[in-house]
Amino acid sequence: DISIVNYWGRVPAHLKINGAEIDYGEHESAAPVEESGIELSKRIEDIVNKSGCEKVNIIAHSKGGLDSRYAISCVGADKYVASLTTVNTPHRGCMFADYLLGKISPQIQSTVAGKYNSVAKLLGDRNPDFIRAVKSLTSEACLEFNEKVKDVETVYYQSVGSKMNRASSGRFPLNFVYRFVKHFDGENDG
Repeated sequence: DISIVNYWGRVPAHLKINGAEIDYGEHESAAPVEESGIELSKRIEDIVNKSGCEKVNIIAHSKGGLDSRYAISCVGADKYVASLTTVNTPHRGCMFADYLLGKISPQIQSTVAGKYNSVAKLLGDRNPDFIRAVKSLTSEACLEFNEKVKDVETVYYQSVGSKMNRASSGRFPLNFVYRFVKHFDGENDG
C-alpha cells in the first residue's frame, strides 16, 4: 500500500502541480530484478493502454531502477517509455548485499529475511523473497546485469543520488537497512 510506505515524500504532489498524472509500479518489491521487471513491464503497458498516452516517464528508486531498466531493455517496455530517471539505484551493486550473502551465517540471513518478508507482505507483496531480491543487488549480479541490459536509444536515461541524514527520517524499507548500507556503502538514502 503506497500510502503507508510513501518514501516519495512531496515529489508526487509537485509533479501533479506541474500537470503530471501519477501511477505507481505496484509490482513486488522483494523479488529478483528479472521477475520484477516482467511484472513492471505489464504494468507500464496497462498504464499506457488505460490512459491513452503514448509513453510514460518513469522515476524509479533503488532496486526499482534496475527493475525498470530490465523492463525497458529485455521485456519490451521500451515502446511505452520516454524516459527513465533512477534515484539512488545500485547500478554497480550494493556492498551490503555482498556482505549479507557472503559473510553472514545462513541462520542470521534467514532471520533478517523473515522479518523483512513479514513486513513486505503486510504492505502488499504477495510472495516476498528478500534473499532472492538481495542476490540481484550484489556487485557480481549487477556486473552481469550491466553486460546484459543495455540502454535503448529511444529512451532518455538519467540517474540522481541523495542521502538521508538518519534512519528515522525514512519509512520502511529505507529505515530498515539504512545503518547497514551506510556502514558498507557510505552515505545513502536507505
